[in-house]
Amino acid sequence: MSDRPRLVVDNQVKKKRPSPWQSNASPWIDKLQREPPRPRWRQRVKFTFASLVMGATVLAGVFALRFDMGSGGEQPLSLVNPFVAKTALYVVDGDTIHYNGEKIRIANIDTPEISGAKCDTELKRGPDAKAALKHLLEGERLEVRRGDPTTGRTIDKYGRTLALVSIRGRDVGTILIQQRHARPWVGRRMPWC
Repeated sequence: MSDRPRLVVDNQVKKKRPSPWQSNASPWIDKLQREPPRPRWRQRVKFTFASLVMGATVLAGVFALRFDMGSGGEQPLSLVNPFVAKTALYVVDGDTIHYNGEKIRIANIDTPEISGAKCDTELKRGPDAKAALKHLLEGERLEVRRGDPTTGRTIDKYGRTLALVSIRGRDVGTILIQQRHARPWVGRRMPWC
């Protein structure tokens, strides 16, 4: 034997201890396997009850909107909140309205524009014409006769329905012309400047 110290080389890689998440022999897995399943029937009952209540509420709302049980005809229009009223009406400008989901251009008049006004005069008169039309239609039942009386067209180039609108047997366009908020339609836009 020699007195030289022996050199020992360790070629083996030390193995790390596996994490409890990677090992199949972890104590937490054993605990889960021994634990009885949690009762979830309370959660299921609550969810089912909430679903039934929500569904019944939606159905009641649909039937209330679809079927009018107490009235024999149309209700007067409400411009304050058109989404609550049975008949929805919204005044866009002096000669355009949205009535029950339909865009209607009053065919026999021309009013100043609100957007795209050419001058200050038109810019000032446009909101006045809109307010006059809104005041005129508020709380009234509309009679809509589709089609332009001079050309016979039913739809304009913007996709709006061309129609004559009347309240209580009087033409709305004629009333606005008499109040000087509109002028007769001559087949094309004329300047308000």
